[in-house]
Amino acid sequence: MAEPALLTVWSGIGSYHEDLVLVGGLVPQYLCRHPVSASALPRPGTLDVDLGIALGATAGQYGSLSADLKAQGFRPSEKFPTRFEKQIGIYPVYIDFLVERMPATQGTAMVDDIPANILPGIDRALATARLVTISGTDLFGAQQKLTVRVCEAGTFLVLKLRAFARRQQPKDAFDIVYTLMHYDHGLGVATAAFAEEGGAKNPAFAEALECLKSQFQSENAPGPVRAAYFVFGEVLAGESEDSFSTDKRSNQHMRIRESPSFAGEAPQQAIRLRKDADQLRRPRDHWRQRGRLEGAVAGQSFDPASRR
Repeated sequence: MAEPALLTVWSGIGSYHEDLVLVGGLVPQYLCRHPVSASALPRPGTLDVDLGIALGATAGQYGSLSADLKAQGFRPSEKFPTRFEKQIGIYPVYIDFLVERMPATQGTAMVDDIPANILPGIDRALATARLVTISGTDLFGAQQKLTVRVCEAGTFLVLKLRAFARRQQPKDAFDIVYTLMHYDHGLGVATAAFAEEGGAKNPAFAEALECLKSQFQSENAPGPVRAAYFVFGEVLAGESEDSFSTDKRSNQHMRIRESPSFAGEAPQQAIRLRKDADQLRRPRDHWRQRGRLEGAVAGQSFDPASRR
């Protein structure tokens, strides 16, 4: 539901495009190459759309953000004042807005005529956004082809590491690992882009770097372990390590790959896969086999031509 929701919202708020950027769990979909082999990790999935917005965003005399959202069928959430939602059958679809307003690091701020959650690092996401053409079907069933501003890898890693530092959700850890493994310009460019956020004085960088050093320092640290758990779940008490056949394991992988919503629910449903040693180590060993982000921060060199 997330991509159709994005296409629906983005098509209806054209007056704000220059002041918006896609952040959150949908970003890896558009920054990464996605392997399709049976052993490949599932694509990251999400059930909501997070949009970073500039503090001074306005449409001037051409209406308001809340009016444009309501015209697309989204209404303010009764439970979360910074969220807009739309009911599609039995499923709610959520749109959240995030804004930077230093020195504040939490709370809300009014943007145009809506409240947005304060999140340090959003201004860098806006400044470094990539333009991505996205084609698909929106929530009305219309075919759309839109150019969307998407958060680039460096800022995305900063935001995700900061989020993991505060809540240690397996989905955040998985998004970090997946982006590093499959970023379309390669691992070196992704790590260099992350390091550049320190020089650019991204206000979220210090916390992100500390999280990297303390939570991803080894394959047994919270980050890699939770990333592995997100994909493979846990073995239930009394179940044999050999109780899952190769066919069943492949079927589970297929379900995850074909259904982003299934992937998004993985932590809750605890995908009942055996902790296959080779597969389980894949997201963990990535940190040892292909280098760590702090290597870039410490001055590791990269070929500038690889960024073109």
